[in-house]
Amino acid sequence: MRTERRLKNTVPFKKFLVWYIKWLGIAFGCVSAYLAIALMVMLLVGGANHQHTKKVNLMREDKYIEPDFMDTWNKKASAATLTKQKHSKEIIAWINEY
Repeated sequence: MRTERRLKNTVPFKKFLVWYIKWLGIAFGCVSAYLAIALMVMLLVGGANHQHTKKVNLMREDKYIEPDFMDTWNKKASAATLTKQKHSKEIIAWINEY
């Protein structure tokens, strides 16, 4: 009688194992997603930091040329590429001076 009451009140091991594995998978998935998001943010911030450092170094060496989009903001793509080529020639001429 006592053994039957004890067995009735306990959770069967197979049900517990299924529940445990399910929640272990959910926890592992959440941790994996959190780490993936942290990695993406780290790479994004690292890339932005690298670009900014590169820009600052060019400014310190007086080699940075500020991009000017005011003359091309309302033009079609073909006009923008022509202006880009014009700027490229100016930049190459400026570099050749030094």
